[in-house]
Amino acid sequence: MILDKIYRKGLNDLRNMTNVNLRVDNIIIGQSIYTMKGVDRNFYDMYFCLLLLENAYGFSYFQGKPNLKLIKQFIDKDITKIMDCVEAPLYFKVAAVDALYCLVNKKSTIQYKFLKGDLRNKARQRAKQLVKDIPPKSRVLLVGAVTEIIEEAHSQGLNLSVVDLENTKIDLIIDEAVVNDGKNKIINKIRQSDYVVATGMTFSTDTADKIIRACKENGIKSIFFMQTGANFGNELINLGVDKVLSEYFPFYDFQGDTKYAVFAK
Repeated sequence: MILDKIYRKGLNDLRNMTNVNLRVDNIIIGQSIYTMKGVDRNFYDMYFCLLLLENAYGFSYFQGKPNLKLIKQFIDKDITKIMDCVEAPLYFKVAAVDALYCLVNKKSTIQYKFLKGDLRNKARQRAKQLVKDIPPKSRVLLVGAVTEIIEEAHSQGLNLSVVDLENTKIDLIIDEAVVNDGKNKIINKIRQSDYVVATGMTFSTDTADKIIRACKENGIKSIFFMQTGANFGNELINLGVDKVLSEYFPFYDFQGDTKYAVFAK
C-alpha cells in the first residue's frame, strides 16, 4: 500500500531530526455541508479530520460518519500508535501520515506559492495550475467533480470525462460534463484516457493505489490535487505520479492567501 511506504520513509527521515514530538494533542472531526458552483443543491457527504500535534497538523477529508468512540483512544498518543492499530480508519491514518510529513517538510526546500483573491478566484487559479501543461484534445479523466476544474479543462480544449465516488453527485451535469460513477467504472475510464487528474481524497477511500497502478501499467499521465495528504504530496512523484499540486491548510475556501506547491517529474 502506497500510504504504508510513505509512512515508513517519513519515519526514517525523522531520525535525522531532533526534538520531534509525535504526540497527538488535538483531534478535530467535523462535517462539511457545502455547495458547488453551477449546481442547484447542497451536499452533505463529506467529513473531515484535522489532527494536531504540538508543531504540526495532518488533514483528511472522508466519507461516512466517524466512530468517535474509536477515535478518541488516540488522543495524547504517539501517531505511530495510529498506524499500528488495525482498527484505525483509513482516513485517520492518512491524516497521521500527513502530520508526519508536516514535520519532515520543515527541513525541506519546497518552493511555496500562493492562491489569491476570493474562494472562486482561488479555485480558478488552482484549476489553471492543474491542467495548464495538458495538450489540447487530450483525453482527460477527472476523479472528483470540481466545477472550476471542469470549466478550465473545457476552456483548454480538453476531451474531459468526470467520475466521482459520491452517489449524490452521479449524473450531475456540470458545464455540460456528466458525472459518472467512479466506483465501478474508474479502471476502464483510466484505460481510455491520456491523463488522469485525481483528488487526494482517493487516499481516504482506498482508491489512490488503484489509480496510480492503472496509470503506470497503461502509460497514462497522472496528476493529483491534494488537500487531503497535501504534506506528503511530494512523495508521490517518486512512486510514479507525474504531477502533484499540494494545497495546504487552510484551503482556498478560507479567507486570505492559500499556500500551495507544485511537484513534477
